[in-house]
Amino acid sequence: MVVNSSLFECKVVHNRLLPKKHAFSYGLFTFALDLDDLENLDKKFFFFGNQKWNLFSFYPKDHFEYGDNGFKNGIISYARENGCNAEIAKVVLVSHLRILGYTFNPVCFYFLYDKDNTPVCALIEVHNTFGEMKPFVATNSHGDFRFYLKTIKHFYVSPFFELDTEFEFKLNPPDEKLNIHIDDYQNGDKVFLSAYLGKRKELTDWNMFFLFIKYPLLTLRVIVLIHWHAMLLYFKKIPFIKKLENPDLQKGVYLGKNS
Repeated sequence: MVVNSSLFECKVVHNRLLPKKHAFSYGLFTFALDLDDLENLDKKFFFFGNQKWNLFSFYPKDHFEYGDNGFKNGIISYARENGCNAEIAKVVLVSHLRILGYTFNPVCFYFLYDKDNTPVCALIEVHNTFGEMKPFVATNSHGDFRFYLKTIKHFYVSPFFELDTEFEFKLNPPDEKLNIHIDDYQNGDKVFLSAYLGKRKELTDWNMFFLFIKYPLLTLRVIVLIHWHAMLLYFKKIPFIKKLENPDLQKGVYLGKNS
C-alpha cells in the first residue's frame, strides 16, 4: 500500500512589531495528508484513525466542508469557484489532527495539484477560537514562493488586530521542507510576522508515537499558548477589540454564530 502522506517536525515563530513588540517561538509537528490516502491510513497504521477515535484522528467536520459531494471534492469546488482554473487531481492537507480526541488548528493549508503533480493553487483555512473558519485561495506566485496572496482578512482572528488588517500569505508546497509565512499589515505598515518551518518525516507508527512523546498533548498546548499570549498582550495594554464590534466587517465566515 503506497502512502503519499507524511509528517513534518516544525518550528512556529511569531513576531509582533507594532504597537508593541512581542515575540515567541515553539516546536511542534503536523501532518501532510494526501486526501486520497485517508481511507487506507487507519488500516495501515495502528495510531491513525479516519473518522474514529485513536491517538491521532482525522474528521472532515474539523475542517472546511463545502457542498455535499465529499470532503476532497468540496475543497476542489471552492478553489475552482475562487480562481483556480486547473484540473485538479490531488489535494494535500497540512494540519494538526485530533490527539486523543482533541484538536485546534489556528490555520490549515491545502495544496492542490494537477494530473502531472504540478501544484496549481493553495487554499488557506483560518480558524478562530469561536468555532469559526474562513477560507482564502492563493493562485499567484511571488518571488521564491509558489503561492502568494495579500488580502483584507475581514475575520475576527485575534482581539488585538483590526478586522481590516491585511493578511499576506506566502507558501511553498510541502516537499522535503515546509516553508509558510503569514504576515499582517495595518495601514500599509507590517505589524506582525509569522513563519511555519519544518522538515519532512516519513509517516510511520513509530514517528507518530515519537512525536507524540516529544510534543505531548500538542493540540491542547496550542490552545493554551493562544490564551497565555493573549493575556500577556492584554497586560501590555495593546488595544483590545471585542468579538461583537463591527460585525459588518466579518465577511465570508463559516460556522459559528456569525456565519
